Amino acid sequence: MDEFRFENTVKLTEAQYVAIWSVFSQKRWFVKLRLLAITAVGVILLFSSYTLLIGLILLGSVAAAVYLPGMILPGAARSLFRRHVYLRDAVTYGVSDHGLWVKGPRIDARVQWSMLVVWREVEGWLLLSASGIPPVYLSIARLKEEGLYRRVRDLAKIHAPEYNKVRPHRPT
Repeated sequence: MDEFRFENTVKLTEAQYVAIWSVFSQKRWFVKLRLLAITAVGVILLFSSYTLLIGLILLGSVAAAVYLPGMILPGAARSLFRRHVYLRDAVTYGVSDHGLWVKGPRIDARVQWSMLVVWREVEGWLLLSASGIPPVYLSIARLKEEGLYRRVRDLAKIHAPEYNKVRPHRPT
């Protein structure tokens, strides 16, 4: 196969950053089942004056597990955006057969594909998180325009698991 090189220069806004990092992955069926079971037990415990407090605690815990992340994550993402000084400039994110990189006026970092830890697609971006560099944001639309989307995604799949997906253990 021919070697390839893809770059896109992006100046993320705070709103885009928050949208990307505040997206929740879907809860797995067994997590939903567990929350449903805890809710059912909590409701049953409400019928006795002896177990009323325990029921309220269980129901409160389920409510916190469901609603708190949605309230906390956007604020945390906003705070991180403001602390990452390099994001205030236009940053060039790139990939090739050999690795990933992030370049800007205040940052210049590069790693091999073997350093990729996890990847995911969110809000129109292919997000590659590698050890030792900031996340690499690649526009899915631009990758598709240039006919590189499948190739880059396959490289990501080879080197790291998709975010929040179970991957069989492979020996190192």
